[in-house]
Amino acid sequence: MILWKELYENPRHLTSKWGHCRIFAPEAYELVRTLQLVPIVHAEALSLAAYFPIVWRVRNGEMVLCVLRSLLAGGLGHPVKPAHAVGGLPLVLRGFPVVLTAPTTGSDEIWIDDVVADQPTDIGAPILMEDGRLSRGAAQRVQAIIGLREAVETTHRLTESLASHRLLEPWPLDLELAPGGERIRFNDLMVVRSLASPDPDLIKQLREFGIEAATFIAAHRISLFRISILLQAARAATAKATLAPELAEAT
Repeated sequence: MILWKELYENPRHLTSKWGHCRIFAPEAYELVRTLQLVPIVHAEALSLAAYFPIVWRVRNGEMVLCVLRSLLAGGLGHPVKPAHAVGGLPLVLRGFPVVLTAPTTGSDEIWIDDVVADQPTDIGAPILMEDGRLSRGAAQRVQAIIGLREAVETTHRLTESLASHRLLEPWPLDLELAPGGERIRFNDLMVVRSLASPDPDLIKQLREFGIEAATFIAAHRISLFRISILLQAARAATAKATLAPELAEAT
């Protein structure tokens, strides 16, 4: 079963018949460069909190843990570029175009999203070598996805537990990109609410999920301060877009 289906356009089961197709660096793919809200697992929180706010996005009644990489769509206003900071690249994008699938009891199949790398920086590498083994680049993507797969269920249970204990609250964003100008709004985000100390519900969480939950919640709360960095980047991108037509007219 394919997880986080909204990330993939044309997932295909990898077979020797098309293993000669080439795989490119993650940033060569449009999705990796432009996706605003990227699903993550709790185990990534500590490293990603240094770059982005960690939030839950509510869609169709389901809460999905994500990082908010930009306040603007279309790949604009990203303070961290995929090619410049591997540590700021979520696992699902580090593994792209390998597709995230649920664990199976039998032999694991590999699925690849059959999409065009619209901005390749090199000639890439074949997915499969002549002897049928994964190439080094493809193997690295598969390992990233395997690490992600192992944590998805725990992240889902942790999210449900936080919600059931009413530890999550809305985090509406309404930010001004320029004085008297465009505003950016998000109304579908949730965060762990500010907690009294000691909080009995939080203590119950930590007992159930252990030190990993404590690390995650601390990283999550700290990450929310990164919204100011995203706002600076969005304002800079907006100002640049506004100046571009004026400069073109001047020349």
